[in-house]
Amino acid sequence: MKKNLELKNEIVYLFLIVLVTVYFAYSTHVVDSMFLISGLLGWLLLLTWFVRAFALYSGRRISQYSEVIQRISIKERFFSYFILPSVFYISLLIYIYFNTTFVMDLVLIAVASLQIFILFVNVKGSLSKVYSIASQTKAVFDFICISTFFLLLSVLIRMGLGIWEFLGLVFLSSLILFWFDIKVHSRESLLGFLLSLLSSLFVAIFSGIFFTSNIFVIPAVGTLSFYLILSLWNIRFSGKVKLVDYLLPFLYSILALILILNI
Repeated sequence: MKKNLELKNEIVYLFLIVLVTVYFAYSTHVVDSMFLISGLLGWLLLLTWFVRAFALYSGRRISQYSEVIQRISIKERFFSYFILPSVFYISLLIYIYFNTTFVMDLVLIAVASLQIFILFVNVKGSLSKVYSIASQTKAVFDFICISTFFLLLSVLIRMGLGIWEFLGLVFLSSLILFWFDIKVHSRESLLGFLLSLLSSLFVAIFSGIFFTSNIFVIPAVGTLSFYLILSLWNIRFSGKVKLVDYLLPFLYSILALILILNI
């Protein structure tokens, strides 16, 4: 009964977030100034869930015979539990603002809501891990990073920027998200930062190659390059050293690129 009640709490929060996000999308199409308030309310609801979950589930007894509570450091989880979900949701709002089709807004909100719900469930489960984030939750955060990058890239290409402004913002966006992923995996170091810089440069150059393509191809291929880097990182983070493990992401990316360019 208690587990069902806890799940109902996540559903209630998700329902409220979806409700205000749909209203945000509707407001942007009817030129209603309330869209700013609804967007802010949705973001606050998202943060409220994380604050509540952290307050309720971030501590546990060091043993069944002790009353001493061991708590997770909010500093160590701040980026993954507060900053990254905020960036994802704000990116969603920005994309909706620039999008011109309300039906497409609803589809995107449905997909994003599913991701948020999965994130809720995994974060709550991961809070039982005092010293580290559960591996399946890290995978969810990786997917959130990929989705956020796609949304940001889609917005940038709709802003009518010149190629150098576009590439600069792609580089900066990917660098921030790569560093978020580094922090989620607790790999912060000078080498990790340099790797993020080189990876961001690769993503920017790859996106620039297709700059003259249509507004659907550019975000797709840019996100594909971002996915490729994260996949290679995750293989390395997991300790795998076989060449075949590193070849598979390249194979998947090549096949996906062929499909994208032929759509």
